[in-house]
Amino acid sequence: MGSKRKRAAKEAGQNETLPSQKRLKNAPEQANGSTKTKPSKALDKSPFTEHPTVQDRKRELELYELLGSEDGAERITAADAIISGLLGGDGVAEPVLVRHLDKRLFRGLASGRNASRLGFSLVLTEILGQLFGEKDLATEKYPGLNFDKVLGILIEKTQAGGNIPGQEERDRYFGQLFGVECFVRSGILFSDKRRWLAVLDLLLSLASKKSWLKSQCGYVVVQAIAGMKKKLAEKTLEKLVEQGFAKTPEGVGIWIAALDRFPDMQVPAQPWRNPLASASLQALPPVLKDSGREPTTEQGNKPKQGSWSAQLHFVWDLILAHFLKLAKEQPEAVDEFKVFWKRIVDEGFFSKTSSDSQKFSGFMIFQKMLEGTVEFPQMVTALFSQNFVGCLMNQAAREDRYLHRAALKALKSIEVTVEHHPEILPTILRQLLSEHGVYNFDQRTNTKTVDKLLQQTTPATVKAVVKLLKLKDSSKSGLDEEKYYQALGNYLGRLASASSESSAASSKSVPGTAIQLLTELAYSNDSVPASVKESLRTKCTSSFAKLARRPEDFGDLCGAILSIDVEKGEEDDETAWAAMLQAYERLKELLDPTNDTDSNRAQRQALALLHAVGILQFHNRDPDAMNQLEELETCYEKLSKQEGVSEFLVEILLAMLSRPSALMRQVSQQVFEAFTPLISEEALHLLTDPLETDESEKGQQALFSTEDEDMADADAGSDDGSDEEELDSDVEIVDLEEAGSEAPEDSDNDSDDEEEEKKEAGEKNPDQEALDALDNALAEVLNSHRLDKDADAISSDDGSDMSDSEMMEVDAKLVEIFKQRAKTTSKKKEKKEAKDTVVNFKHRILDLLAIYVKKEAAVLNPLAFETLLPLLQLIRTTTAKPLANKACESILNFSKSLKKARSSHVENDDINAEQLTELLKEIHHEASQDPSHAFAKAVSTASLSVASVLCANKETRDGVFELYAQTQLKWFEGSVKIQQSFFADWLQWCQSHASAAAAAGAED
Repeated sequence: MGSKRKRAAKEAGQNETLPSQKRLKNAPEQANGSTKTKPSKALDKSPFTEHPTVQDRKRELELYELLGSEDGAERITAADAIISGLLGGDGVAEPVLVRHLDKRLFRGLASGRNASRLGFSLVLTEILGQLFGEKDLATEKYPGLNFDKVLGILIEKTQAGGNIPGQEERDRYFGQLFGVECFVRSGILFSDKRRWLAVLDLLLSLASKKSWLKSQCGYVVVQAIAGMKKKLAEKTLEKLVEQGFAKTPEGVGIWIAALDRFPDMQVPAQPWRNPLASASLQALPPVLKDSGREPTTEQGNKPKQGSWSAQLHFVWDLILAHFLKLAKEQPEAVDEFKVFWKRIVDEGFFSKTSSDSQKFSGFMIFQKMLEGTVEFPQMVTALFSQNFVGCLMNQAAREDRYLHRAALKALKSIEVTVEHHPEILPTILRQLLSEHGVYNFDQRTNTKTVDKLLQQTTPATVKAVVKLLKLKDSSKSGLDEEKYYQALGNYLGRLASASSESSAASSKSVPGTAIQLLTELAYSNDSVPASVKESLRTKCTSSFAKLARRPEDFGDLCGAILSIDVEKGEEDDETAWAAMLQAYERLKELLDPTNDTDSNRAQRQALALLHAVGILQFHNRDPDAMNQLEELETCYEKLSKQEGVSEFLVEILLAMLSRPSALMRQVSQQVFEAFTPLISEEALHLLTDPLETDESEKGQQALFSTEDEDMADADAGSDDGSDEEELDSDVEIVDLEEAGSEAPEDSDNDSDDEEEEKKEAGEKNPDQEALDALDNALAEVLNSHRLDKDADAISSDDGSDMSDSEMMEVDAKLVEIFKQRAKTTSKKKEKKEAKDTVVNFKHRILDLLAIYVKKEAAVLNPLAFETLLPLLQLIRTTTAKPLANKACESILNFSKSLKKARSSHVENDDINAEQLTELLKEIHHEASQDPSHAFAKAVSTASLSVASVLCANKETRDGVFELYAQTQLKWFEGSVKIQQSFFADWLQWCQSHASAAAAAGAED
C-alpha cells in the first residue's frame, strides 16, 4: 500500500515538473473533451452512503476529479456538490464524514495534480466552519470528531516522514500548510485559544523544518491576526519570542500587523516593542536585509548566500500599509517614514558594502513604495535618497553592469507612475535633476527617462516643471554654461512636442509655454553664450515645425514670434529692418479676433502663420527672408481685396517647398489647406504643371532657374552628421525609396518584367561598362591584363625593366586615366542629385494635391477633377516608383471622397457636364498609353470617378456607355492596348448599380 502511494506521488511530481507548454496542452482536453471531468448534466448532490456501491464510487471519483480541476467554475460546482453530499440536510453518518476527511480531503491536499490544493481547501474550509463554528456540528452530531482529532488527521495525512522522494516531500509540506490555512480561514480557532496555539505550534514547527516555507507560514499568522482578540495576539507575540521567530522578516511583519490592529496591546520588551520605532531602527536592518534572499532547501535557518528571490517579501507590504495609515491619520508621520527609508533602505540596501542581491531587493522595494506612496509627495521625495539615486544612475549607465536591467525596470516604474499620476511629475523631476540627481540625468544614465517624463507635463504642472528646468543660477546645475543651455534647450524642445491639451485654469498650453521660453533663449536672452545660440535657434526652428503640424498650436507659435524682443536686434539694412517691423504689425492685425469673420478666419490665421515664419527667417539671417516679407505684404493686400490671392499664394508656397526644411513643408501644407476653397484654376495649374517636368538635370534647370544651393547641399550632405544633430535640425532628409505609400500589388511585377526585358536585350550595367573601360585603359598603359584573361593575353615578359623616364611617362598616363574616371563619377553624381531634387519637389507638390483632393472632392468642386489627368500622366511618365505610388494613392482618395459626397447627397450646380465628358475621353486615351497593371488600376479608378458623376444625370449617361463601348471596340480590334481590368471594373460598377436599382424597385 505504501509503495502504491509513493508511485502515485512520484507520477504526480513528474506531471508537475513538466514544461508549462505540455501541461497547458493537456488542460483544454480536460476542460473541453473529458467525459470524466465535465458531466453533461447537473451534479448529484445526494448524501454519500456509508457502504458505497460501484456507481457511488464512480460518482465520488467524478466529483473529486472535478474538485482538482484548473477551471475555477468546475471547482466551485464540485465543492458545492461534495459539501451538500456530506453536510446537506441531516448530514451523513460520522464514519462517512471521517472517511472523506481521511481518505479524500486531507490526503488530497498533498496532491500536486492541477489545482487540487485549491479545490480541496475550499471544501475543507466550509466543513471545518460547520463542524466547529456557529452550527457546532461536532458537538451536536459528530461527537467523535473533536478539534484535536481533525487536526491530527491533517498532520497524519501530510506527514513527510520516511524515505520518500523530494517532490513528494515538498507536496506534503505544502499540503500541511494549506490545511493549516483552512483552519485559519474557517474562523474557528479564536473561540478557544488552545486551538490557535496548537495551530501556531504546527506553523512554527513547519517553518523551522523547511526554511523555504518560513515566509508562507508567517503570512498565515498575519492572516490569523486579523481574526483574533488582543489577549491572544499578545500571547502569539510571546510565542514568537520564545521560538526565536521575532527577529526575522516574518516576525517583523507579524509584529507590525498586531500593532496596527491593537495599538495599545502589551508587547514583549525584547527584541523590540515596535520594530518601526526610531529606537528599533538600529537592530532592524540586519533582519530586513535578508528578506530578499531565497532560503536554502536544507535544514536550518541560515539563508543560502548569493541566491536571489524575484518576489518581494510580504513584510514590505505591511510596512507600506503601516506608513500609509499613519500618513492619513497624522501628516507629521511622514518624517518617520523618511527616517525609516534612510536608515533601513538607503543605508542598508544601497550602501557601498551592500551585496548585489540586497541592491536588487532594494530596487524592488523602491518600485513598491513608489506605487503605494504616490498620493503623498513628501514620501515620494524621501524615496529618492542619496545612495539609491547614485546606485540607480551607475547601474543604468552601462549594459555590462550587474544590475543594469533592475535599474532600467526601476526607471520604467517611474515613467509608468508619472503616466498614471501626472500631478507627481514636478516632485519626481526635482529629485532626478537636482537634490541627489544630476541636471543631465539622461546623458548620465544613457536613457530617455526625463524626455519621457516631460511628455506627461500638463497645463497644471507646466509652471512648476519649467521652474525646475530654468535655473536662476546655471552653476547650480553642475554643468558649464554652454552644456547647461544645451540641456535646457533639449528639455524645452521636448516640452514643445508634448500634448497640447488646454486647461481652463491655464491660458497657455504646454507646447505654447515651452516654445515661448525656447524662443526667448534663442533670440532675446543676452546671457546665453553666442556659441550655443545657433544650436538653440536650430532647435527652435525644429520645434516650430512640430507645432505647425497641429492647427490648435498656431496661436502659440505666432505668440512666440511676437515675444521676440525686436528692440534688441541690430540690423545694418534699415530697409530690411523696416520691412520686418511692418510684418510684426501685420501679424498682430491678423491675430486680432475682432477683424475675423466666419468666411475669412481660416485664411487670416494661415497668413498669420506665414508671417510668423517669415519673421523667424529674418531673425535667422536667412538670405531669402527679405523677399518673402515683401511677397507676404503683397499677399496680405490681395487677401484684403480678395483679388488673385490664390495664384500669388501658390507661388509663395512653391518657393517654400523648394527648400529642404521641415518647417517650410509643414507650414506650406497647413496654409494650403486653409486656402483650398479659394484655389482658382490658374493656381491649380501652377501646382500641376511642375509634375510634367523631366526628372533630370534639364528638368532641374527648368524648375529652378536660379540654382537653389541650399537644396542641392542638403541633398548632397544628407548622410553627414550624427543622429542627434539630424533630430534637432530643420533640414528635412527624405528617403526617396520610402517617401511613397505602399505600392500597388502589380507594380513589383512590372519592375521585374522590365529587368527581364533589359537582360534579354543584352543591355549592360553602366557601372560595369565603366569598370571594364578602366581595366582596359590600365592594361594598355601597364602592358598587363586581368587574372581571368590569362589565356587570351600575350606574354609581356621581355626580360628587361623600365627606365626612370618610362616610369615617369607611365605615371603621367595613370594620373590622366584617374582624372577622367573622377570626372565621370562626378557627372553621374550630379545627375543623380538633380533627379533626386526634382523627385523630392514633386513629392511635396503631391502632398498639397492630396490635401486639395481630400477636401474639395468631398464637396464636388469641379476644379478637383482637373487633378486627375496630371496625376495619371505622372504615374505613367515618372521613373520614381514611390512617386507613382503616392499619385496613385491620391486618385484612390479622390474616389473615396467622391463616394462620401454622394452618400451625403452633396450637390454642386457648377459642374460642367461637357467638360467632364471631354475629361473622360482624355482619361480613356491615357488608358491606352501604358498597359501596366499598376497604371490600369489608377486610370480605371479615375475613369469610374468621372463616369459616376456623369451617370447620375440621365442626359449624359448614354455618352458614358458609348465611350466605354468605343474604347472596348478599339481594344477588341487591337488598335489600343489596355488591361482587361479596365473594362472588368466598369462592368462590376454597372452590376452593383443594377442590383441597387433592382432592390429599390422591389421596395416600391
